[in-house]
Order: sequence, then structure tokens, then C-alpha cells
Amino acid sequence: MQVCSPDFVYHTFLNPNDGQKESILKNGLRPLSDFPESERWKQIETHMPGFFEKLYDDVAKPIIQKPYANSGIFVSPIDFQLLPNSMMHNKARIRIPISRIDPEHAVLTYILNDERVRLPLTQENLTATAKLWDDVLVTEWFAKDESRMFLYVPQIATYQPQGIPIQEDDIETF
Repeated sequence: MQVCSPDFVYHTFLNPNDGQKESILKNGLRPLSDFPESERWKQIETHMPGFFEKLYDDVAKPIIQKPYANSGIFVSPIDFQLLPNSMMHNKARIRIPISRIDPEHAVLTYILNDERVRLPLTQENLTATAKLWDDVLVTEWFAKDESRMFLYVPQIATYQPQGIPIQEDDIETF
């Protein structure tokens, strides 16, 4: 069964009561580097200096070919509502039309056969990825590494300036 959408990407609220929803509606979905005073940013930068630059260099720069600008926003084409046994099923989420992701600042990526795949964000690549990553493959590889749940499965890393605009009707609760 196809569980990846070629038309929408998703961002799940892992902690829906932390006040993020209001900020996201007001300012859009923004990279963590836009919040240098946040505890999370400080913690990552203290314990893993340069982490986001290295991640960009590994995941996105070969495709985007622009200098590092921000820590990026990671969203996934996986529709976890189609996977009732997943820990992400029935979690509040943002359903974002793919048209809001600037392909000039984004990369479609996943790991398959022990190799990091990096693809330009095109409709053709999204459709091919959706066909490849069916429910069986997503279920096998999602959260294989519990500390990095999305490491293997399809993600879109976007480094677009100003983040992703979000509207009230993009937010879904179950």
C-alpha cells in the first residue's frame, strides 16, 4: 500500500502542548536556527557544535549547491494516518501542500541499501519515492534507530528562507 504522498508533506507535533502551534500559525514552520535563544538550540550547539552545518553538507548541499544558510526544516511525505500501528498514528500534525516547499532550497532524502539517497525535489522524484517506499518498507525502517526515527525513511529537508507558511486548516488533530 502506498503511504507516501507526492502532493503533501507532514510535520508531526510530538509535544502538542508546548505552545508551538500558535507560533507556527503566526510565523510559519521555521528552522531551529531562527531561535538561537531557545534551550534546544543552545543544547545542540553546546554538545554538538557545527551539527547542522555538517548535516546540511551531508544531506542537502550536493543537490542544493548553495552555502549553508540555516538549520533546515525536515518534513516527511509519509502519511502516518495510513499506518495504524505506527507510534505517529493519530498524532496532531501539519499537512503541507508540496507547492509550499521551494525546490531550489530542498532535497528529498532517505537511506536505502546502506546508502544515503539525495534527490532534487521534483514531482517525478516524489512519485517514484512514493511507489518505492510502501507500507512494508516504511514500517520496517521507521524508528529503526529510536534516537533518529526518520533517519532511514523519506524526508524532505528544506532550507528555504522565511520557513514554510502554515494556515489554520493545515493543522490536523485526531
